[in-house]
Amino acid sequence: MGRMAYEVVNFDFEYLDDARETLGALFDIGVNEWKVSGEDLTQAFLASGVAEQFERHNPVYVSGKSALDLLRLLAPYLAIEKPVPAQAQVVPREDYWLGWILAYYQMETGRPYRQVFDTVPYDELVAMFYPLHEAPEQKFVEVLTRRLENASLPTRLRRQRKLCGLSQKQLAKASGVTLRSIQMYEQRQKNINRASAETLYRLAFALHCSMENLMER
Repeated sequence: MGRMAYEVVNFDFEYLDDARETLGALFDIGVNEWKVSGEDLTQAFLASGVAEQFERHNPVYVSGKSALDLLRLLAPYLAIEKPVPAQAQVVPREDYWLGWILAYYQMETGRPYRQVFDTVPYDELVAMFYPLHEAPEQKFVEVLTRRLENASLPTRLRRQRKLCGLSQKQLAKASGVTLRSIQMYEQRQKNINRASAETLYRLAFALHCSMENLMER
């Protein structure tokens, strides 16, 4: 299969600054002030078409609307009764950083926001703050790009299960780990590196391998 190409649109660095600040504020206010989950917020960002406008670097959205304006556009796509805050203070914490760095990432690589949010859970993205928030932006680009590219490859758990000739249902019975958990680990909807030691031990014992052989790198 050939490598997928992404169109990178030339952009004004003034728009980059606006995009980073606005998207950072949108995530920070949405999660911390409006109390919407990160997953729900990003799905509304995609469904509303606001993400596409940011990908097009549309100045009406990137520079002409505040984070509160954009949250009002997202509101119909969220199952939440309370209105968007009339005003809010933006705090440069983890969620702000994520919006800020993702705006840079999208403009730098041309990859659509949907690919990022459909592949990597919000909690995993925001957890990148601690190792990467003081690193150069390009380091985040390298880490996230590698994560997206690895997502197209089978997990080590799936490869080991196939080597043992087991179905997911058979592995669940042999290990005592629920079928749903195995499915989520293999689809990377749950991070096996954060599984309990007992879960890893049960899977490794059933698959005749070490626990390290099941962990992603």
